[in-house]
Amino acid sequence: MNISNAMLIRLIGFVLALLWIVVLSFVLPVDSGANGEAVSFSWHAFLIATEDPMYPFNIQVMMWIAFFYCLAELIIKWINLSEENLQLELFDLYRNPDHVLMKSAQGEVAIPLDRDEALKPELLAAIYYAKRKLVPEHSLIGGFFKKINHQFQSTNDVGDVYSAVNSMIELKLHEVDLRYTVIRYLAWLIPTLGFIGTVIGIAVALGQAGVMGSDDPELLQAVIPLLATAFYTTLLALLLSAVVMIAIQWVQAKDEETVNNAGSLCLDAIVTNLKPRSSGHD
Repeated sequence: MNISNAMLIRLIGFVLALLWIVVLSFVLPVDSGANGEAVSFSWHAFLIATEDPMYPFNIQVMMWIAFFYCLAELIIKWINLSEENLQLELFDLYRNPDHVLMKSAQGEVAIPLDRDEALKPELLAAIYYAKRKLVPEHSLIGGFFKKINHQFQSTNDVGDVYSAVNSMIELKLHEVDLRYTVIRYLAWLIPTLGFIGTVIGIAVALGQAGVMGSDDPELLQAVIPLLATAFYTTLLALLLSAVVMIAIQWVQAKDEETVNNAGSLCLDAIVTNLKPRSSGHD
């Protein structure tokens, strides 16, 4: 996926977050119970709390924006994964093209590719250069193929190629883990915002209690909803964070599985068929 498409998905995620906030603000009723009495639980106070003096810049709004941004980032990673898996499914060393041009004493000769034929350095290099346009180097399988070809041309040793592929698998798995660092931070930012919202809510409630005085008969009716909203903030944050973390673990597991599949494909389809150049001239 190119950068412009990724930015478009992030923008769509931000717009959806704003639309969701608007829907919650105007569709969910402000529960007041019968005859103006307070209710035990308010979905409105739990999800959006428009009665918060800080609205529309209150903690719930910021948590929803962070939540949708995380989902947008995961969608981007999932689309990239789908593209990589498609490359893996389409990759066939002996097809597209099914022949390569190799230099000989008579000039360039078209050599048909045979699965039963060992891959000598010259043949592997010819296949690599023939498939570069179909298998771009920036793709996962393209990167593995490039590493195998360069290592085999340099050392002419199958053991070195095998070690290089295994090292590249470990490196790619580490890169996968690093790619999820920012989104994991955002996932932990959501409950952090929730705790901050709870502290702010408690402070506001205590401030209201101090203004009204302990002998005011409406003290509890005014303070308890503020305290409820404060604790709702943490509850909502924990739920949103749990959803995001589960999604992150699932997508990252698929990402790591794709790396392992690419490495296994290269080991089984390429490395096991390599044949070093003999000391004499073939």
